[in-house]
Amino acid sequence: MIKVDYIGKQNGEIFDLTDEETAEEEGLDTESMNFDPINVLLGENFVIPGLEEALMDMEVGEEKEIEIPAEKAYGNRDSDNMETFPEKAFEEQGVQVRPGEQLMIGGQRGRVVSKGSGRVRIDFNHPLAGKDLEYWVKIVEKVEDDEKIAQGILNNRLGHGELEFDGDTVTVVHQHDHEGHSHSLNEDFKEKMREEIIEYTDFEEVNFEE
Repeated sequence: MIKVDYIGKQNGEIFDLTDEETAEEEGLDTESMNFDPINVLLGENFVIPGLEEALMDMEVGEEKEIEIPAEKAYGNRDSDNMETFPEKAFEEQGVQVRPGEQLMIGGQRGRVVSKGSGRVRIDFNHPLAGKDLEYWVKIVEKVEDDEKIAQGILNNRLGHGELEFDGDTVTVVHQHDHEGHSHSLNEDFKEKMREEIIEYTDFEEVNFEE
């Protein structure tokens, strides 16, 4: 696992970064941003394909500017990722939808494109789909501590939760409630995380506590 600093741009405009100095120079709202380097487990799709290819050939301390075509970034826009839902379905759940808002539906994040005639049109394409990107990247550290690697996998795959360590065993403590509803991890997700932790660390068992 490696830690990476980066600045991502589309058509010269910054869309994401971990460089606080650049963020301040650009007048971005730094109070709401996280400037920690990201954890990248090479070969496990932690980042977009074009970025991963570049990182594969880099050493710790090296920095590089790269251009990534859409097909190696977030892919081309796909009309099959546009779906229409009855507005009534949202009203029954007490959800007021407005054009431009983002919603989570069936585990997918989509943007409300339009609403009218009792229908809601939602775009599930990534906001950067169909766009060529530019990145400045720097590998700042190689992570070799097993607990830090496991934590990095958790942060990337889940984004929240805690890990408990006991000898050769890791326990993922996941307690996530949102607006009174509890969300459990599906078995495929658990198995993927379990496989990654065991493959890239010396831990032999991964349990889940929910």
